Amino acid sequence: MLSTYLNFQFDIQGKPVNGFCMRIQDDFHETYAVVLDGYHSFCVWLDSSSTWRSSRHTSVEPRILEQIINRLSISNLR
Repeated sequence: MLSTYLNFQFDIQGKPVNGFCMRIQDDFHETYAVVLDGYHSFCVWLDSSSTWRSSRHTSVEPRILEQIINRLSISNLR
């Protein structure tokens, strides 16, 4: 289970961001549930064209989403 879980903490323009990602079962894409302190949870996934996508109602700043995807891209979860 630990290989499917990524804890993270970083700052965006002086604002701390804390949370975690966990790989979830999806037969079609590499998919992660994202849980952030102070935000609604959402999913991100790597589609068949190797492009990262996020849930329709993701309500985080683009720089936060970019940081999370960066961390997923270089982590051992993949």
